[in-house]
Amino acid sequence: MYPVSFYGHLISMLEIIAGMFGLAVITGLIFVRFSRPTARIHFSKVAVIAPFDRVPTLMIRVANLRHQAMVEPEFRMILLRNLMTAEGDEVRRFRSLKLEFDHLIAFPAVLTVRHRIDEESPLFRMTPEDFQQQDVRIFASIVGVETVIVAPVQSFGDYNYDQIEWHRRFVEIYDQNEEGEWTVDYGRIDETEDIAPNLTEDQQEQAVGRNPKVGV
Repeated sequence: MYPVSFYGHLISMLEIIAGMFGLAVITGLIFVRFSRPTARIHFSKVAVIAPFDRVPTLMIRVANLRHQAMVEPEFRMILLRNLMTAEGDEVRRFRSLKLEFDHLIAFPAVLTVRHRIDEESPLFRMTPEDFQQQDVRIFASIVGVETVIVAPVQSFGDYNYDQIEWHRRFVEIYDQNEEGEWTVDYGRIDETEDIAPNLTEDQQEQAVGRNPKVGV
């Protein structure tokens, strides 16, 4: 079968163009849907405040659940809290929190992102009651490059004041077997434990920023 008139050729040409265009659109949609990288980044369900190198430190744990390592990951942490202005109005303030490291070459498995609560930190000398009164909320994000199709991936987590555990730290999840190979227990990523029991009460107060001698 073939067209024998001008209008038949015109209709055949339009059908061919529509068919090719439709095929290209469907192919593109399928490719984008199945080739789009997923972050598969797990943020710990809680954040902790515990001493690290004898300085109170806000810490969250981030795990890469992908089979491949990400490269050039960048980390950020933002503090949100309610404060009064000079005019007496209560407003939501945003502050960037300085991290111990905010950029790495590669992100292989599990990392702990840390913010030191020293004199320069907006969290310095704050207590759990202050966190609740100011409705503190922490946002954390990571942006990296997926190495298989070289595409950026992004993920974030957030923590309310009641998701921040004081005087606790994350449990150790790295272990070395008899062959000298390192393993990671992903099932314990969110687990925490009390800080070292050998710390005195005064040292614990210094560790969480309640003692003014901390950082001196």
